[in-house]
Amino acid sequence: MKIKTVAIFVPGYYGTTLLHEQSGKLIWGDAREVLFGNNTLALPLAGLNIPKALHLKPHTIINDKKILGGLIKEDAYDKSLQNLKKIGVDVICPLAWDWRKDPYLGILALDELVKECKLLYPGSKLFLVSHSFGSLISSYYLRYGISDFDDNQENWHGLKQFEKIILSACPFRGLMSIFRNMHYGIKFGLNHNMQTALAFSSFESSYYLLPPPGLDLVQDVEGKKHCLNLHDPKNWLENQFGLFHENCFLKNESEEIRLQFISRHLERAKLFHQKLNQLVQIKPTEKTEILYLYGLGFPTVHHGVWHPNHSQKNIFLYYPKHFKKWKLKINPNIVLGDGDSTVPDFSLKLPPFFKDLNTTEVVLSKSHLSVLQSSESLNVINNFLLPLNFTSA
Repeated sequence: MKIKTVAIFVPGYYGTTLLHEQSGKLIWGDAREVLFGNNTLALPLAGLNIPKALHLKPHTIINDKKILGGLIKEDAYDKSLQNLKKIGVDVICPLAWDWRKDPYLGILALDELVKECKLLYPGSKLFLVSHSFGSLISSYYLRYGISDFDDNQENWHGLKQFEKIILSACPFRGLMSIFRNMHYGIKFGLNHNMQTALAFSSFESSYYLLPPPGLDLVQDVEGKKHCLNLHDPKNWLENQFGLFHENCFLKNESEEIRLQFISRHLERAKLFHQKLNQLVQIKPTEKTEILYLYGLGFPTVHHGVWHPNHSQKNIFLYYPKHFKKWKLKINPNIVLGDGDSTVPDFSLKLPPFFKDLNTTEVVLSKSHLSVLQSSESLNVINNFLLPLNFTSA
C-alpha cells in the first residue's frame, strides 16, 4: 500500500506521557502513579534543591484510560485519532513533547517530526492537527519555522510543509489559571506531590502561558482591576510570586538563581508573544487552508481577586473556599468570564497575522477538549478535510 496521507497530531498541555529517564518508569500518564504515587512533575533546576524532582522525557500521546474498573474515566484524544483513521488518513504521527519545558523545544521537536515523516513517506500529503498548547507552538512554527524567539526571521517554513492545518482551543494570550496554579498547585487523587505550586513554578512553560503584558490582571476587593506586571521579574521577588512563594518551600535556596530562572523565561516569553502578535512583514505565497476551532459559553477563570494585607502581599482568591476563608462577602463567580472552561475568550482569539492566511474560524458551544472531539466538531473537521482524496492506493 502506498502511503498517500499522513497526519501529525500535536497534543496540548498534559497531552504527552513522561517517563523517568533512568528507569523508564511511566510517571505522567500512569493512572496509579497520578492517583496513588508520591512522585512530582517538578523540573530539576540547576542550583536549586527541588525535592524529588526527576529527569523525565516525553514518550507518547496520552490515551483514554479507565481507572478503578471504569469508576473514573480520564478523557484524552482517542476520538480525534479514531476519526482521522475513519476518514482514511493512512498514517497518524503524534508529537511526543515535554509540555513542561520551553516551548521552543516543542517547536524543534515538531520540525524534526515533519522531516521524519517526509523521509519515511515521500510524496505523501502532510496534515497538521493540534490542540491547545500544541496549537500555540504550531502557530509559531507555521510562521517562523525553527527561528528562535530573539530571531526576527519570518519565513513561513511551517506553513509550506502542510496540505491542510487544524488548530483548536489555543491560548494565544495565556491564562491566569497558570498563575493560580503557581500559587496553589492542583490536588488530584492522593498524590499531592505531582502538581504542587513548586512544580508549576518550576515548569518553564508556565511563564510562556502567562498572559502577555497588559492582560495579566487581577481585581481588588472593591472591583477595581490592576495589572500585576508579571513580566517584570523584580515583582516576583518583591511580591513573593512563583518560586518565591511560601508554598514552594524554597526559602533557603538561592534568591539569585531563582530570579535568573524567572528572568530568562519571562524575557523569552515576552519575545514569543511579540513575534506571534506582530503584523505580517512578508506575506506568504502559499494558500494552505487553516481551520481554527474554539469554544465559548463556559465559565472560565479570567483573573483572581487580590487581597493584600499587612503581612502577606500575595493573597489571591480563585476558589469559593478562598472567599470563605477570608470572609469576603463577594460572589466567588466574580473571577469567572466567558471561555471554553480552560482558556478565556480574550485568549482564544486569533492573532492578527492569521488574517493574511487562508483561515476559517468556527466557534462552537463546546468546552476545551470537546471542541476537538465532540460529534459536531468532528463533522466540521471532516467537512474541512474530506474534499481531498484519502483513499489509499
